[in-house]
Amino acid sequence: MLNQMRKPLLFILPVIILIIIFLIFFIDANKDREKNEGINYVRAKIVKVIDSRLKEEEDIPDAYVGSQKVKVRILNGKFKGLELIITNSRLHGDLVYDVIAEEGMEVVLAIDEKEGKLHSALIDNYVRDRVIYFLIFLFILALIGVGRVKGIMAFLSLITTGFLIVYFMMPLIFRGYSPILLIIIIVSVITCITLLSIGGFNKKSSAAIIGTVIGVIIAGVISLISGRLAHLTGITGEASEQLIYIMGDFPINIKGIMFAGIIISSLGAVMDVAMSIAATIFEIHNQVPGLSRTELIKSGINVGKDIVGTMANTLILAFTGGSLSMMLLLMAYNVPYFRAINLNSVSTEIIQGLAGSIGLILTVPITSVVAVFLIKQK
Repeated sequence: MLNQMRKPLLFILPVIILIIIFLIFFIDANKDREKNEGINYVRAKIVKVIDSRLKEEEDIPDAYVGSQKVKVRILNGKFKGLELIITNSRLHGDLVYDVIAEEGMEVVLAIDEKEGKLHSALIDNYVRDRVIYFLIFLFILALIGVGRVKGIMAFLSLITTGFLIVYFMMPLIFRGYSPILLIIIIVSVITCITLLSIGGFNKKSSAAIIGTVIGVIIAGVISLISGRLAHLTGITGEASEQLIYIMGDFPINIKGIMFAGIIISSLGAVMDVAMSIAATIFEIHNQVPGLSRTELIKSGINVGKDIVGTMANTLILAFTGGSLSMMLLLMAYNVPYFRAINLNSVSTEIIQGLAGSIGLILTVPITSVVAVFLIKQK
């Protein structure tokens, strides 16, 4: 097992070390960004609901308006163990932001601290992190349990991917660097790390890497050109709308972020297709070494026909799932088809899904040609 892990580890570990050094000496992720001065967020437990004056909204199930008086105990931080009686007044029938306090429940408490003393406290949100951590644990357990050595390599490459996106790409976007250039660099590095750590240092991995990078760049270019022709703004939701208000402080390219988002969304599926096609062609060549280049390319494309059907569905369904609420809203208000399809948000989702699928489909012949070319080279 150690021998199998040696080559990937020799590649992965130096990359991770370089990234950590890069983070420490060159990237300050928090530099020049807005900070919540004096505001700390801590875990707290609802000890007792002293008074609850809630009225259920007639038109919105499980939504309440009113206020609650509750006793809370702070569970961590500087004021750990301190018990407070506060008013939970942020109840306006909003299912997104309202927190209905119940005895024994843990919540996120926003503490306003002035001159080292607790000035005020407010219930900010439900505590959800433990559920997330539990699912992360199950994911890692399943990944390593099923994948064994390759599962470990996949986990290490996943950590590296997260570091690159959060601590390399995002801070540089805030500093005004082009999201398009950054995402191309990130995709190339992520693809190399992932496929080399899993597939090893060989021609098969090289073919898959080349096919993946070209495929996702095609998807991004199509989305970029289509977005300009369709006059898309790149603003599709509340978060992207709020970015407008900080563009005076940070030179952020909103349209470039849409391009980067499409590439990130389609990278996993494209990588999967590219590796499957490359592995298939190399296996066919090993079993029947006498096949010509044309026959090998046709074999790869024939296998790819079955793969792209499900993978294209995966991308389209992923984008559709993200916009399901918007689709239901349009249907509820009986918005005419001609107006709906020309809305900025609808057009953006459609173009994203189609651009990613086109890049995915073209990955099949590209990877097939590259794999056959590498096979025939000494």
